[in-house]
Amino acid sequence: MRSRLRLFLPLIVTLGLGALLWLGLGKDPYRQDEATLGRPLPTWQSENLLDGGIIDTAELKGEPFVLNVWASWCPSCRAEHPLLAELAKTVPLYGLNYRDKGDAARAWLIQAGNPYKAVLADPNGKLALELGVYGTPETYLFAADGTLLSRHTGELTKEVWQRQFVPLLARARALPTPQAEGQP
Repeated sequence: MRSRLRLFLPLIVTLGLGALLWLGLGKDPYRQDEATLGRPLPTWQSENLLDGGIIDTAELKGEPFVLNVWASWCPSCRAEHPLLAELAKTVPLYGLNYRDKGDAARAWLIQAGNPYKAVLADPNGKLALELGVYGTPETYLFAADGTLLSRHTGELTKEVWQRQFVPLLARARALPTPQAEGQP
């Protein structure tokens, strides 16, 4: 009996590991994005990569806005850049330059065009860590009060923008802004 068990043990272990792998492959990796919804934008001060001044994340609030996590070394960031230039005409767009060299990032923006109102420099990835960034690119939609409404990990496409962000942006724009509450 014992020798038979020893004979089938590798088969049993292989089947068990295969089942675990199959279950893991069936999960949507982007589902994790939903775990951070409703969280506030972290309070943070950073160098504005565009002008060298200091920018506070509180300055981004006041109307719904998009925060795009990017880096000059990221091929997917370069691929989504033309779409971001289009979106910047319709919604306030801010950048978070993730684990990048400032000179390389500025050179990329000069070459490709700058769609951002401001770019927070995050050379060590500390703000990204607070946001829960997995990597670049990532795109976040925040309400006027800084509450996270939507998040997309990976290259942003027109289809993703239309399906995931546009309906939430429309609803967020219909809400009163934080400054307007309490005014007659």
